[in-house]
Amino acid sequence: MIPEREESTERLPRKFRPQVEVHLKKGVAKSQLEGKLPELEAFIKKQKSLRNWIPMLMQDLVVIDEHKCFAELIQSIMVGCMNYSDAYPLDDILDKISLCDQNVHFYKLHCDGAMSQSLSVDENSDENAMGSLLWELPCMEFENLWENLIYDTDVKNELMSYVHALIQLSDKGADMKVINVNRLIILLGPPGTGKTTLCRGVAQHLSIRLNARFSTSVMVEINSHSLFSKWFSESGKLVLKMFDQIDEMAEDGKCLVFVLIDEVESLGMSRDASTSRGDPADSIRAVNALLTQIDRIRRRPNVIVLCTSNLEDCLDRALLDRADVVKHVGQPSAVALYSILAKCIEELIRIGVVGTDERLPSIRELKDQETLYPAGCELLELAKLAQGLSGRSIRQVPALAWSKADGESVTLQACLSLFKEAILEKAERCK
Repeated sequence: MIPEREESTERLPRKFRPQVEVHLKKGVAKSQLEGKLPELEAFIKKQKSLRNWIPMLMQDLVVIDEHKCFAELIQSIMVGCMNYSDAYPLDDILDKISLCDQNVHFYKLHCDGAMSQSLSVDENSDENAMGSLLWELPCMEFENLWENLIYDTDVKNELMSYVHALIQLSDKGADMKVINVNRLIILLGPPGTGKTTLCRGVAQHLSIRLNARFSTSVMVEINSHSLFSKWFSESGKLVLKMFDQIDEMAEDGKCLVFVLIDEVESLGMSRDASTSRGDPADSIRAVNALLTQIDRIRRRPNVIVLCTSNLEDCLDRALLDRADVVKHVGQPSAVALYSILAKCIEELIRIGVVGTDERLPSIRELKDQETLYPAGCELLELAKLAQGLSGRSIRQVPALAWSKADGESVTLQACLSLFKEAILEKAERCK
């Protein structure tokens, strides 16, 4: 098993300042809470169930009379500390928390959905295709993505910290001729490991954390494979047109622009490999155009480019070399799979599909007291059985299991049996 980090509170600074994200209710203005930071700090210190990077609804928090106003203004609160693993209990450190304007971020969600941006090769052409999706952040669709991403490594905190640092360096006027900052992040790994979702989660939370610096934040989501397969012979021109749109948005220095290029290998294929295979010259022009536009857009300190790929060996070396960060996102271990499966079962319990009074323990609790949690031990065995499956495949298990229950509510034991059947079926399919 991979041990979880358990940092000592003795190493915390006297003034402990994690990031606090406060989701406001509809119709509530930030100004109604910005003058109440001491009261909000006192309210948070009274909570006994807060966990690191896990949002808590106001209805699930302890609200005493003097803090009743918060119940009318706040939808949820999330406390996040980079020094602790996800879901780490914060009970013992909340008394050290210190709130100020720099670490408290009030926000509301945009509910309008994505806006499609069309693109065509020729301005005189009637033939258009959806070039990208434009999301205004933070948005309803990306809410709760972050806490449902479970990895064995600390990739979430590392990525968040690094992107935040890149923006800060740009804000401080770092000379790019001395410190090479491209604000280009590439995530690599097998399909279904959550690379695209991780990019969306990073963008969502940075749009919240930086909302005092940037009045608006957007994500431009490009599926390079579906777009550029339509006009393969014109892909170089399309890359230019796409980045023209992005550059126009970034002219407003108060707008933070995240660009997500999914399946970047469709555009950034290795030119050496393309030449040796005798691929059409247009594939090489597409790579050249992408590299040129990345170099062009780096002058905009408010643009972050996030790329994902399942095929590291196919990517052009010049693209990888330009990346400030290249992260590998692998298949989940048994420990991570246990946490994913436990979350799925907790959701089935919440909606009444599984009936039980038994609580599934965290992996930490299970390690300490195995004999107290027979269902937890059985779930861990299922997690070991599921090794080799992606996080995406595992999250499909509940629906597959429920389909075998004939629409009836089941016990936890029956649920685990159905999960085992579904996992074996998934594993057989993947052989």
